[in-house]
Amino acid sequence: MRRRVPALLATLAAGFLVAGVVVFAVADGSGAPRDVGRTASTPLEPQVAYRSDLVLSFDDPWAVLWTGAHVAGALLVVTGLLLFAAAGDWELGRRSSART
Repeated sequence: MRRRVPALLATLAAGFLVAGVVVFAVADGSGAPRDVGRTASTPLEPQVAYRSDLVLSFDDPWAVLWTGAHVAGALLVVTGLLLFAAAGDWELGRRSSART
């Protein structure tokens, strides 16, 4: 049974990792319109002594506007990576204790 635990953890980790990547990819490729929180209104007349403009550009193809599905996918990937680390730690710890 002790030899099966790292293999089971690694299998579970691979499942979480694949599921996270799939969830993230599906969320990123969904055809839903992206809401960036802007509303249309007429601009006010500038009545202050100075003017400041903030220009945001979303032209980067790698930019991601995070949704709940993106966060869920990222959490699944992180969980899978942590399980891989646990499986590796278990295996290394078992090997080092057998040599002493």
